[in-house]
Amino acid sequence: MNIFTGNISKGFRYIPQDNYLFCNPKTAGLDYLYSDSATSCIILIVVGRDCNGNPLVGLTHLSRKERYEAFFKLAEEKFKGGVAVYAQGANPPFPVKKGDSYSYDGIQNSEIIFKWIADKVYYPQEEKETPSFFIEQCTVAVGSGDPNVGFGGYGINVDIESTDYLQVSNKYFHLPIGVRDPENGVQTLFCIFGTPRVDDNKSRLVLHNVNESFTDEEKEILVSRANERNWENLLELSEDEILNKYSTTPEFEPAWFVSNLIESAEFVRNYNHNTEGKELCVL
Repeated sequence: MNIFTGNISKGFRYIPQDNYLFCNPKTAGLDYLYSDSATSCIILIVVGRDCNGNPLVGLTHLSRKERYEAFFKLAEEKFKGGVAVYAQGANPPFPVKKGDSYSYDGIQNSEIIFKWIADKVYYPQEEKETPSFFIEQCTVAVGSGDPNVGFGGYGINVDIESTDYLQVSNKYFHLPIGVRDPENGVQTLFCIFGTPRVDDNKSRLVLHNVNESFTDEEKEILVSRANERNWENLLELSEDEILNKYSTTPEFEPAWFVSNLIESAEFVRNYNHNTEGKELCVL
């Protein structure tokens, strides 16, 4: 469990990119679920009930098609009946110039969300069997504007005693250093190198439960993949070079984007130094 200070309450929970959290608001002891800095990514919130009729809320911050699909599968397994879906991100609202080409990640991620909603919407008047999971309400704000000016953060109040219970908001929270990557670079490596190259159920390297720490095996796999890309060499680049080489939206990244990448390269360097002479697992 992360520890928050300043204007962050004890029951506040941050969900990093490509992580997810499902919770029962009545028993989780939390009051606010939150994620931020969604540029081409989309922050997705699902609200409904589980198979026993208990309230259930899920929040995730997704970047790639396989990660959307993994979360959709989880949501459809955990929720029963009608759900409300809220989504924000896929910014900025236009293709972004990157070198000599353009990045279309934002619009592609929007398409994934729209297709899922369209596929799972159910109207009772359709006179067909009610599906076990269906979307009965949705609020989607994608391509809304500059993610650093009101469109990059999204969260939901899960404090059952609050008058704003289960309300979503794009209000922004100033987070203490270390919250976005509490394992000193591993989370950043996961976002970049977590791909479905191995048994997903074994490695959990497609979508990560924020309540769980990365295992030693997962760290080894991530470092091995980083070594394939000579990730330590990133430490030889300037901040501008890092930003323009590794961001899909260089003009819109938050201030901490580059420092997190540097931290991940430092983790790889230290890991390699501490395991020098040992053969790493490559998957």
